[in-house]
Amino acid sequence: MYKKMLVALDTPHFAEAVLEQAEATANKWPIPEVDLLTVLEPLQDRAKVEFGSEWVRESDTKAKETALEYLTSVQRRLSLQSSEVKSFVVIGQAADEILKFIDATDVDLVVMSTHGRSGVSRWFLGSVAEKVVRRSNATVLLVPSRAGRAEAGSGG
Repeated sequence: MYKKMLVALDTPHFAEAVLEQAEATANKWPIPEVDLLTVLEPLQDRAKVEFGSEWVRESDTKAKETALEYLTSVQRRLSLQSSEVKSFVVIGQAADEILKFIDATDVDLVVMSTHGRSGVSRWFLGSVAEKVVRRSNATVLLVPSRAGRAEAGSGG
């Protein structure tokens, strides 16, 4: 049915909600390829001016290494019966980079979490999940984030 699944992971406390669903989906319909993707937001131009381009490059490199270590730990925890798992880290705007990845690698199923934002915070911050759902040619499975629900309930 599906040949390639993308699991979009952001911060661990939000992303963890999708892992159980991604694992169950990949095992139910044996999906040959599963790609884990984290998109890191770029440092602002102000940081380049204040700290210099070299500092920004070093910070980006460290952030990518940390994100890749996280994805590697996720790979080890996943129990996939017949899927090859690969990890990717890119820097950019989350929705745009996820959509580019989908198109460039022929993903046909995306699994990602929602943060549970609503109202003004959703309008102000935008919704990565909403942009991906509206613009993707792939099927998108949205998993409500337990962390997002807890955050919304605490007023934070």
